[in-house]
Amino acid sequence: MNPSDKVSPNFTLAELTVTTRPDAGDADGDGNTHETIPNVPDAAAEKALRLLAVNVLEPVRAALGAPLKVTSGYRSRAVNAAIKGAKNSQHMKGEAADVCPLGMSIEVAFRKVAALVKSGALPVDQAIVYGKGGFMHLSHSATSGKREVLRSLAASGSGGPYEPYAGPV
Repeated sequence: MNPSDKVSPNFTLAELTVTTRPDAGDADGDGNTHETIPNVPDAAAEKALRLLAVNVLEPVRAALGAPLKVTSGYRSRAVNAAIKGAKNSQHMKGEAADVCPLGMSIEVAFRKVAALVKSGALPVDQAIVYGKGGFMHLSHSATSGKREVLRSLAASGSGGPYEPYAGPV
């Protein structure tokens, strides 16, 4: 698939394979930490990205009435390691995206997302709000039914610890 190809009405493969954190590191083990790290999903990850976009990102965009900026979508193992992502991150399978709503606060947006998940109207595996980072993590898995709605308590704006979301960010 071409990176400019749409995986859903409002999202392209290119959007869903970007990470705004550094994507450079030592890609080949030669000690040069400024190499561009390849970040190309395989067919299974592309399929998962399409399902994420159609089943989660498009409905969230519609419910919020606002576009979503993807700050981190698919990550190759090397990109995930370079940004110190979780070792079992769903981003590496194409099942997760970190997004910022445009034109509204993360608090207002996540309150709506949480209500959708809790009502059963949004098939997420995890919805996590990172209030200090100003973004939310949304994941979708065809095999898991966790339906977790969490809040990050990380002082840095990303990562854990986590607690169940019960109200304002």
